[in-house]
Amino acid sequence: MFRIKLGRIALGLATAVLAVGTAHADTELAFYHYQTGKSYEVFRGILNEFETANPGIKVRDIFAQSEQITGEVQAALAAGRPVDIATVIGKNIVFFLNNTGAVDMVAASKGDTAWLDGYLPNFLDLGRVGDAVYAIPHAYGTPMLYYNKDIFTQAGLDPNSPPKTWEEFVADGKTITEKTGLPGGAHLAAAMGDYGTMVMVNNAGATYLNATGTKAEFDSPQGIAALQTWQDMATSGMMPIAGDTDWTAAFNAGQMGMYITSSAALRGTVAAADGKFALGVANYPLFGDHPRHVSNSGAALMLYAPEGERRDAAMKLLRFISQKEVANRWSRESGYMPLIQDPLSDPAMAAYVKDFPYVQPVIDQMADTIPTNVWPAKGTLEAQTVIRAMLDELWAGQRPAAEIVPEAVAKVNAALAANN
Repeated sequence: MFRIKLGRIALGLATAVLAVGTAHADTELAFYHYQTGKSYEVFRGILNEFETANPGIKVRDIFAQSEQITGEVQAALAAGRPVDIATVIGKNIVFFLNNTGAVDMVAASKGDTAWLDGYLPNFLDLGRVGDAVYAIPHAYGTPMLYYNKDIFTQAGLDPNSPPKTWEEFVADGKTITEKTGLPGGAHLAAAMGDYGTMVMVNNAGATYLNATGTKAEFDSPQGIAALQTWQDMATSGMMPIAGDTDWTAAFNAGQMGMYITSSAALRGTVAAADGKFALGVANYPLFGDHPRHVSNSGAALMLYAPEGERRDAAMKLLRFISQKEVANRWSRESGYMPLIQDPLSDPAMAAYVKDFPYVQPVIDQMADTIPTNVWPAKGTLEAQTVIRAMLDELWAGQRPAAEIVPEAVAKVNAALAANN
C-alpha cells in the first residue's frame, strides 16, 4: 500500500509538473498600443479571436496614452523589456527606424509577402525603405469636413452643398458669422500645430518637409498662401482663436458652422449631433486646381520580436489582422480609416457604408492619402515649438504670412541643422 501511495504521489507530482510546464509553454507577445474605450474593446476582441485560432500564443496588450506611447516603447526597448509589436505614431517612424532595432517585415515574411499586398501601396510608403517594409498601417485617420446643416440653413446657405474649395469654405464661414453670429468654421491644429500646418500646405501644392524630414520647405508661395488663408479665417472673426478641444466642443454643441478635423472623430461627432442638429460631412476642401493630398494621421505597427518563436508568432498575428475581413471589421467598429485595397468588395463593409453613409468621404479619400511627413532624430521638439509660435502669430494678425512664415521656416531649419 505504501509503495502504491508513493507511486500515486509521484504520478501526481509528475502530472503537476507537466501541467505547470504546459501552462508556461505558450508563446507570449507584448503588444504596445494606445486604444481606449470602444476602440480597445474591438482591438482586444480581435486579439482574443487570434488567440482562439492559435491556442499556443497569448497576446499581452500594454497600454500607454497616445502622447506617451513613443516614450514608453523607447523605454521598454532600452531596458530590454519584451516588445514584440509596437504602435508608433506616424511622424516618429523615421526616428524609430534610425534609433531602434525595428525588423523588416519583408525579410521576416521569408518570401511569403502576399499578406502585404492587400494594403494600399501609398499606405505602406510611410514605413517603406527601398524594398523593406518596417511599418504597416493600423490606426489611420484622414481630415474631413464636418458641417452643421441647420446653421447653413439659418445663414441662407444650401445645406446640401458643402464647400468644395478653400475659397468656398472661407466665404461660407464668413457668411455664417455675419448672418448668425456663430463661428463660421475652423481647421484642426493638432499637437503643436504640426499636423494641421502640414495638411494645409501640402494641399496647397507646397512641400512641408523634404523627403528625409531634415528641412522645412513650406515658405514657398503656395505654402504662404495656404497659411495666409488660415490667418484670414482668424482675423475675419469666422474662426475663434482657440484650439482643437474648444473647437470640437463648440461644433458638437451645435455652436459652430464647420469644422475640419480627423475622421477618427466621426463616430463621436455623429453621436453628439444626434437629436441636436443635422450633420453633414464632406471631403477635405481643395486649394484651387491642386489635387487633394491628405496626410494620414494616426499610427502604424512596427515589429521588434526577436528571431525564433516570438517572431514567428508575431508574424502570424500581423498576417491575421491584415486579412481584409479582419482589417475591415477593425475599421468599421473602431472608426479608423479602411486600410485594405478595395474595401467595398467585402460585403460586410459595403453594407456598413450603405447603412452609415457618413463614412463615404473617408472611403473616397483613401486614394488621396499621402504619408505623414516625418521628423528626424534631432531638433524636432524645438522645430515644432517654432511652428506652434508661428500659428499664434498668424492668428494674432499683426503681420502677414509673407513675413511670418519665412522667418519660422528659417528657425525650423536651424533647429534641424544637426541632422544634415
